Amino acid sequence: MRLRHLWFAPALILAGCVQPQTTVQQTLPGGPGATSVALTSLPGWEDDNTAAALAAFVQGCKAIQLMPPDQSLGGAGFLQQTAGQAGQWQNACNGARDTTPGDPAAARTFFETYFTAYNIDGQAKITGYFEPEFPGSKNLAPGYTVPLYAKPADPSLANLPRAAIDNNALYRKTPVTAYLTNPVDAFMLQIQGSGRILLPNGQTLRVGFDGQNGQPYTPIGRILVQNGALTPDNVSYQSISAWLKSHPAEARGIMEQNARYVYLKPLGGLPSNQGAPGALGVPLTAGRSLAVDTAVIPLGIPVFLTTTDPITHAALNRLTIAQDTGGGIHGAEAADLFFGAGPDAQATAGVMQQPGSLYILVPRPTAGATP
Repeated sequence: MRLRHLWFAPALILAGCVQPQTTVQQTLPGGPGATSVALTSLPGWEDDNTAAALAAFVQGCKAIQLMPPDQSLGGAGFLQQTAGQAGQWQNACNGARDTTPGDPAAARTFFETYFTAYNIDGQAKITGYFEPEFPGSKNLAPGYTVPLYAKPADPSLANLPRAAIDNNALYRKTPVTAYLTNPVDAFMLQIQGSGRILLPNGQTLRVGFDGQNGQPYTPIGRILVQNGALTPDNVSYQSISAWLKSHPAEARGIMEQNARYVYLKPLGGLPSNQGAPGALGVPLTAGRSLAVDTAVIPLGIPVFLTTTDPITHAALNRLTIAQDTGGGIHGAEAADLFFGAGPDAQATAGVMQQPGSLYILVPRPTAGATP
């Protein structure tokens, strides 16, 4: 899920930023094609703070470089062949380590030297996610009765559907990470995959992904649209949560149509300005970490996205790093941007359903080499 920081090397300057001289077409199994483009031609490339993306990339490199060279990072087709194994990242990760941190110009030179960009053909759908904050307790107490379960050790229990779990099938059979006040809050926290529990003593308990029950994921926003409860243009974190809370008699049945249950565990020692660990095992970076479908796009790979802010409608063009996954993300044309925690993150991520474009940065075998 994340990556780290870098130091600039003279060799990076000498290598120069070599872009493909001819257009290269690639295909992805069962999906769209991809066309090579010059990094310098991407909308907003020169204006983006690529140093922030480089810091996230370095953080990920620290995790990737501890893996066996043949460890899979996911991906399909040419993306799997060029970036799908940990060993294929050594060259780029070494160059990142030698790049001056906090220097946007040096960061741009690094990415232009070590990567080739490919535009995923067709329109992409860019969504958002965040760490919600809910009142809760570590112990069962008046007002705090809705359990957030850790993953059961018994496999026969770990794969139970949501309805069975709601009917107390895990009661006293697996640890409870925390108790919330409302079942809708517990459901929405699971959808986000991590969160912050505001305890009665004023402290905050960070919780994060501890596995899931292997049941199919069904987006209940789609169900609410089919039922006429919401309109297609009014499906968001906020509208779904509000409808469920205002219809308590129907809410449980609607939520249980999504059989997927996400287990959550306590996360200790995380700074408040860092996100929970993602699928790559490193803390997510607000605005720079991206969740992707790893059946198509490998973890650790840089992805430049172009879209718009759903609230201000301003251009949102930035370099991100694929550091996480999500049950509702399918195909090369879908990505979920992490916005961090707090009210502002919720306000934006909760309504993020924007069209856009995705550009995948594929590592070159050696710095400055043609693809």
